[in-house]
Amino acid sequence: MNLKTKKLTQDEMPYEKCIKNGPEALSDAELLAVLLRTGTQGSSVLEVSQKVLDMNPLYDGLVGMMHFGAEEYMKINGIGKVKAIQLSVIGEIARRIWNRKKRIRHMRFTDSKQVADYYMEDLRYLDHEVVRVLYLDHQMQLIKDELLSAGTSCNSAISGREIFISALKLSASCLIVVHNHPSGNPEPSGDDIRFTKELCEAGKVIGIGLIDHVVIGDNVYFSFSEQGLISGK
Repeated sequence: MNLKTKKLTQDEMPYEKCIKNGPEALSDAELLAVLLRTGTQGSSVLEVSQKVLDMNPLYDGLVGMMHFGAEEYMKINGIGKVKAIQLSVIGEIARRIWNRKKRIRHMRFTDSKQVADYYMEDLRYLDHEVVRVLYLDHQMQLIKDELLSAGTSCNSAISGREIFISALKLSASCLIVVHNHPSGNPEPSGDDIRFTKELCEAGKVIGIGLIDHVVIGDNVYFSFSEQGLISGK
């Protein structure tokens, strides 16, 4: 039977709305409902979709789906293994699209905000610290984006030696260090400041400049360069 000739159920309405007006007319919950197609016992597909979007107030709607797995979705009343896997796959697709879009070959980094935007959604929600390094050529184009450590502080996790060994192997002209603060506050610690100073001094000796050290918080960042704490290349 044609959906237009019968009374639509709550599960059918988002799908019909998409056919009539296009996906751009749908809310986040409605978009998710179209993919899930059916609800669960006692809840419409829209209600299930909203529960997914409301899983954690720290996350912004659909963005949060990049950070949840099937086991977490199964904690929602009414979501079984199949729907939990569907939701985790949706999140993984979104994450891969995001990463592919931002990691463009020969991307140039010309300011601190650009660096912060590049990493913000990947790092702002993590419950542990990670340290990454952008190795750049003389035109500030990306050579390699490398994860150096995860789970420990910037100062204790890595040494300047291993950073510059990688830089020399890659023939990098300069580099940018990025790490996150799970607390959400990007203000650098004393260790962060000492570590940055050591990298600056080592870079001057080797001839590979530390352009910036960017600390990612909860949708905010701190740039050593912007604050005049690094003179650059």
